[in-house]
Amino acid sequence: MMMAVTAPARSERVTSWSAQLWQARIQAGATLENVQEQQRSEFAQLDADGDGRLSARDVELHATMEAAQARIQAVQGVMRYDVDGDGFVTEDEIRRLMRYELRFQLAQSQKINSSYSPDKQIDSTVQRLMAFDADKDGKISIAEAAKSAAGQRPSGGQSARVRQVLDAAGKDEVMLQDYLSAGEALFRKVDTDGNGTISQQEATDYSQSLVRATAAKKEEAEKAGCELPAASDNAKVMLFSGYEAEALSNVTLKSQDVEVRTGRIVIEPGNEPLYLVVSTYRATIWQVSGAVERIERIVVSSMQTGAGGSDPQAAPLAGVTGVPGERVSFLKRTNCLSYFSEAPSSGSLVSAGAVRRMTGKAPDVLAARYSVSVFSAPSGKIETTRDERDGSLVIRKREGSLTIIGSGGNATIQMGPSRARDEMMRFFPGGVMEIDPKTVVSSVPAVPYEVLPSQAGIVQLLASGALTENRSGEYIVRSKIRFPAGLYGAHSVTFLVMKGTPYPDGDPGHSCVVVEETGESKGGICRSR
Repeated sequence: MMMAVTAPARSERVTSWSAQLWQARIQAGATLENVQEQQRSEFAQLDADGDGRLSARDVELHATMEAAQARIQAVQGVMRYDVDGDGFVTEDEIRRLMRYELRFQLAQSQKINSSYSPDKQIDSTVQRLMAFDADKDGKISIAEAAKSAAGQRPSGGQSARVRQVLDAAGKDEVMLQDYLSAGEALFRKVDTDGNGTISQQEATDYSQSLVRATAAKKEEAEKAGCELPAASDNAKVMLFSGYEAEALSNVTLKSQDVEVRTGRIVIEPGNEPLYLVVSTYRATIWQVSGAVERIERIVVSSMQTGAGGSDPQAAPLAGVTGVPGERVSFLKRTNCLSYFSEAPSSGSLVSAGAVRRMTGKAPDVLAARYSVSVFSAPSGKIETTRDERDGSLVIRKREGSLTIIGSGGNATIQMGPSRARDEMMRFFPGGVMEIDPKTVVSSVPAVPYEVLPSQAGIVQLLASGALTENRSGEYIVRSKIRFPAGLYGAHSVTFLVMKGTPYPDGDPGHSCVVVEETGESKGGICRSR
């Protein structure tokens, strides 16, 4: 049986757009007569051509007059410096008038032995105004001053108000009666006792309803892009998180200038359906294996959105292999779900709450580690190749002798030039994982790296002969290359671009780049050796 769909009553439609226009007028003590008197006056002001209706013609006419007013104001702002009255403004006139106007401030600063000088303020004004001298003859004419107003429109002008009315009404034309009817509908909605006057309680109730409506819209906007399929009644929901995976991917997401990690998720045998939510800070591709048929849904997210870092409103960079695309979901914003590296922790509790809101069920299992090699589900077991209890100490000595008294413990001593392969394994103990980009289900396109990221890219370029290394551990660019992605912080190095060698493509991050041909230093902090 089909049910008829009833369109909203006219008064309801009118109220919806009139609330956008006149809600500020519905105050305690207001009467319908007062409100409509104000509306008639406003309508007459908005009806620029006086034809009894608001339309695009009124927008255009108001805009024309507003542009003229903007030109007048621009001319007045510039020509006030025409000290000799010849119709032109010169740099000398600007300086003379400003020094005259700033004489009191200058006298006061001298009285208290202040270092204040008006010169900087005067120079700034001269630079701003003389930019209007289009023909560069050293004088600003009235015509040139008028042109400085090109494109300027008052943000709250009448043209903008007419556009607001037309947009709110959803019409090409609004007649006076439409205008009055909309205001009356809103008034009667607020005047709940129907006595023709807005009481203090009615005004308060209406104001509070607006606050609630605003809060509801904000909540709805915050949820947009954070929607996920609901977990089934039988599914076990798991939340895994960490700062980073321990291996590098040979496949990048979206950009050659993003460092993408990869880790493994092993699904243990069993019959219970699993709903996995995995969040990291770094962009990551997860390789899923084992009893993959158990996965009802896997959601992967990260805090990175591109080479520039993290945009809260942009799609996280994340991907999956080994799971059919119809069972993979991605969040549309990074601020839907954060990462955490310890559970329980404040971060894990907040993220668990977000998962409950998005999936309809609280996580049954929470597992987290700063650095992750393998997550196992549903046990929550984590494998890592890093020793997170003590960390490691690296002592880098370029030359001379080094004496260590007592046990070296877990210290690594590097003498002479840095060893790129050792550095790579220290930063990425999982090495570089080979992934077929065609198998990646991701939020953005997955493509092979031209040059592997970070220290892995340094190793790759050294092996190809595009880079060589000097005794100071600096990398000499011998041919056209691309900077490896992710050379930030401790990963940064020094590149020497030799004469006749094209400047590399990509982003050097925090690395120092010295160009032999010009002697210029670019990128990060360059230390002489």
